[in-house]
Amino acid sequence: MLLLLNGAPGVGKSALADRYARDHALALVVDVDEIRRHLGGWETHHASKVVARDLALALVADHLGRGRDVVVPQFVGRREFADRLRSAADDAAVRFVEVVLVDDDDAVIERFRLRRAALRAAGVRHPEADLVDDDIAPAIRAASAGLRRDAAAHGLPEIEMGSGVERSYAALLACIH
Repeated sequence: MLLLLNGAPGVGKSALADRYARDHALALVVDVDEIRRHLGGWETHHASKVVARDLALALVADHLGRGRDVVVPQFVGRREFADRLRSAADDAAVRFVEVVLVDDDDAVIERFRLRRAALRAAGVRHPEADLVDDDIAPAIRAASAGLRRDAAAHGLPEIEMGSGVERSYAALLACIH
């Protein structure tokens, strides 16, 4: 199975992906931002975004081809990447499941700020550093609103993250089964 956990930055995609992987032996979490961070010059080359997505898709296809689950925790604001993931699942003849993770915007904004501060304190450069402080709240609110519209338009299930990872994980399993 290929599982796309779509949600605004800071909503809890990575936490839920890691929780899924703990219960599913050899399931692979493919984090596009982490792949991007490992590309030389990623901070100054806009093409690093495209290269990271292409590498992620190659990794997804390979792991699915080996009969293993893949989880992609990624904010997908444009359908193209989700469509490419769906095609990878079709090519591997496995199920594709996309869910949209949601939470109160203020809670998401706070988590985003805390994570960004922790990364900065640890000296870790991350793509979310591209967003200036004054743009965080409007960007997350816009992402959240767009994802909710997209979920409604495409009939995608929404999972509420505000109740904690374990309850969200139970809701995720209910969507999958």
